Amino acid sequence: MDGPPSHGRAFAYYTYGAASSLLQSLARDYPQLASLTTAQEAYGLRSAGTCTDSAGHQGPCLNHIIQISNRSANAAVLSARPQIYISGALHGDEQVGIVTALELCRWLLTRYATDDWVRRLVDTRMVLISPMTNAVGSATRRRDELGIDPNRDFPFDQSAGSCMQTVTARTVNEIYRAHLLQLVVTFHGGMQAIGYNWGAYPYWRGVPSRSPDDAAMRDVAAVMSRYAGSGRVNRAPYRYSTMNEIVYPVHGGMEDWGYAASWDTSHVTPCAPKANGGYAAEKTHYGRDAIRAVTILVETSDQKMPPASTLGGEEGVYGAGGPADGHVPRNMRLALASIDLLQPHIELAPSLPARPGEGCLRLEWQGWGAIKGG
Repeated sequence: MDGPPSHGRAFAYYTYGAASSLLQSLARDYPQLASLTTAQEAYGLRSAGTCTDSAGHQGPCLNHIIQISNRSANAAVLSARPQIYISGALHGDEQVGIVTALELCRWLLTRYATDDWVRRLVDTRMVLISPMTNAVGSATRRRDELGIDPNRDFPFDQSAGSCMQTVTARTVNEIYRAHLLQLVVTFHGGMQAIGYNWGAYPYWRGVPSRSPDDAAMRDVAAVMSRYAGSGRVNRAPYRYSTMNEIVYPVHGGMEDWGYAASWDTSHVTPCAPKANGGYAAEKTHYGRDAIRAVTILVETSDQKMPPASTLGGEEGVYGAGGPADGHVPRNMRLALASIDLLQPHIELAPSLPARPGEGCLRLEWQGWGAIKGG
């Protein structure tokens, strides 16, 4: 008698050690496509807390950052590629984003040789991913980093002594400072929604204010929602609106800081924290081009750690609505669409012969990375 049909590898939650081991193996197996570092190695940051590796040994919690892009091109080509940053979890108890970010890394690298879309994305974009942005919180499945909420720790509508206290926030700050990011996706949990700027109290006066890029952000959020679909975990795709309207306003949030710290300077205060050995003041003095990426909040699930049976599996990523769909395939599709949206791309088919009586050459083309085409 035949058993139940197989839907490929099922997604599951990761321990800190298993996640670290996966990232190390991917970087080792795909050296031309991936490079792995930590915030401690790359930026000289301290670590926060003690974590357990895959061998059961305890050591400092490291904030891993993986960069995915085909590095066979020359330096000029590499530096010109549009850049996206994806954060798996600022809040460590919100675990869907961690699994999504890790499985996205695996998907982009293991399918490079066989998946035309993946190969084009990896060949033409630079993708930066920190699956466990809050390393100690991810390991212990706690919201905070040693008692401090990382998503209230950014210098936007926040006091000087209450920002950049956490290694989590400093990691994000260093990534923004080191790269010319166009789009940022930050995964959270506790509801299902896509939020965009504004999300800070100065832009909430009983009704939400609209950012200068509101129409474009709404279009981007609509594409994310549509391509993500329902994941078979909700009756409809993600709702989307400003964070002030669909979530709630906060002080010191990453999203408004990441979008506006370089130009909306009236709400930015350079940080002077005492925690974790302090942090150099110049690290939160920003030039006009440093911190101004479209930064999108994705609230992935009503439960911060929904049942593993609802995470889905590999076959669900390109099988929206199918039996292997779930929270993780849904958000992997959202992430893939986000990477694609970084830059419009036209792909021409081989030239076709003109039809009898036609005086021009016939061309067929396909557009990518664009919301609307003519």
